[in-house]
Amino acid sequence: MNIALLYEHPTWSGKLIETFQSNGIDLQLVNIADLSFCPDKDHPGFNFAVNRINMMPSSGRDPSVVFHTLHYLNWLETMEVTIVNGSRAHFTGSSKALQNGLFRKLGLHCPQAVAVYRIQDILTASETIGFPLIIKPNIGGSGSGISRYDTYEELETAVKSAELSLGVDGTGLVQQYIQSDGYVYRVEVLGNSLFYSIRQKMIAQTFNYCAADGCSISPSKDNDASYNHCALNQEDRIQTFKADDTIVAQVISIIKAAGADFGGVEYLMDIATGMPCFYDFNPYSNFVANGKSLLGFSPEQRFVDFIKDVCSGEKTLHSSISR
Repeated sequence: MNIALLYEHPTWSGKLIETFQSNGIDLQLVNIADLSFCPDKDHPGFNFAVNRINMMPSSGRDPSVVFHTLHYLNWLETMEVTIVNGSRAHFTGSSKALQNGLFRKLGLHCPQAVAVYRIQDILTASETIGFPLIIKPNIGGSGSGISRYDTYEELETAVKSAELSLGVDGTGLVQQYIQSDGYVYRVEVLGNSLFYSIRQKMIAQTFNYCAADGCSISPSKDNDASYNHCALNQEDRIQTFKADDTIVAQVISIIKAAGADFGGVEYLMDIATGMPCFYDFNPYSNFVANGKSLLGFSPEQRFVDFIKDVCSGEKTLHSSISR
């Protein structure tokens, strides 16, 4: 079995690569950091690929690779390569605005938002949203670039001082701030089945709730209290919980509507409505830190089993149906 694995963040992928190889699967590795391709060729040299590339611009990485990768995925599909989590899922994962609309279309509770591309439009948008609110880049992740404002005056000062940034493509959301029960909930699925569900305690002025090995934090910051929520040597910050059948069904509906085959969805429990408020879709699995001890099974092995079932025809891809 010859599979191409499109990946980044070696600390997020090392154990998964080892698991594929221990299952006798010959992997063709495509590291996003080294990605270049010849679009005039007839074929990339493989027929099946698993996409675990995150659309967000990771720290220290040239933001242009975000868009370069999207071109690559579309080219692979033009070459009739089957991709688990192809270009549609990848793009949906990149756009907070698109995700917000997707949640609404599915009839799910989500924060009110206004999409903007000009900094001067943020103040006008705030009159629609009200306060408190948050500003977030449309393409982002791990809390990158998100800021909260409690008053119009505070936001006006930020706009006039040019301290706001809308990220790599200059687009973003002015979004309602949800008063929650104090936890961020993440539910991951593989195909039509629950993969795992975790929650993390929220920390004031913090928006990064990455659950992956190594997160996005450099080791030199391990002792910085502002990073105490991170999975790096902070396993007690991540808790498992039992997502009820309704939530799981809603998450699966999101994954399908996004044209994805696996991924995670994050939500808050809105204390004003008592309902889950969906705010983020990630078209990849983070493989929660110390997964085997936390979950009671190897998430890497379960993921590999899922891919093997897809290759054998026992499972059908949502993404291939949607294209």
